[in-house]
Amino acid sequence: MMAFLVLSSALTGVQISSLAPEFDKKSKPDILDADPGVDPFNIKRDYFSWINARAAPTFEKLLQIARDHRQSPPDIVTAVNAADDTKFLARSIVLLWYLGSWYGPDDLKKNAEPGTRALIASQVVSAKAYTLGLVWQIVQAHPMGYSNLQFGYWSREPVDPNDQNVRSDLGFITPTIP
Repeated sequence: MMAFLVLSSALTGVQISSLAPEFDKKSKPDILDADPGVDPFNIKRDYFSWINARAAPTFEKLLQIARDHRQSPPDIVTAVNAADDTKFLARSIVLLWYLGSWYGPDDLKKNAEPGTRALIASQVVSAKAYTLGLVWQIVQAHPMGYSNLQFGYWSREPVDPNDQNVRSDLGFITPTIP
């Protein structure tokens, strides 16, 4: 699981602690030995199982790349992009984390060919995946038909994410692993 989180963090640019809210690296010097933690939603487990069921051999290649380059997200991205099979599965993984939908690597590859632009079929993994997509956290919004905010939240002024006075020092996007 930790190799998957290291890979996902490198590909999405999102901190592991945001992908796995109960992540604890403090007790182990090697990130692969860290505890990914248990969170109430555990979407990481759903994504891991989903990908493994659809692209196990290529997924294992990606996990090995993450293990080999665990301290360098740019090296992970470079190694992932070296071959078409890993590159397009990595793109599927990014879309899965951000949108909660699965876009098949083969469909992404076909659409990447010059002169080809078509609607790419996708499958929403689950209602939980849809509501927990990273896109909603990043834009500080919620998906249509769902909100975990208090009734009447729309009557209050939103917080400006660019206002340095109300911003937390815990960033969501990071160029490095925790």
